[in-house]
Amino acid sequence: MTVKYLVDKSGNPTDVQLSIKDYLHLLERANELPDYVKEGIKRGQEQARKGLTRSTEEVMQKYKKAK
Repeated sequence: MTVKYLVDKSGNPTDVQLSIKDYLHLLERANELPDYVKEGIKRGQEQARKGLTRSTEEVMQKYKKAK
């Protein structure tokens, strides 16, 4: 799978580009996911729309403390 990342003038990633073949393959695979995984993805997307996100660093700090 070839993926291209599109960036804005500041170099921040804004979009992803992939072939139709790869896109259709991803859609097929997504339909094979268990319902609880699909619901988790939907929940995460809604949280992202609301701005309820954390940086990778914040998440990793939680797991470093748990050791």
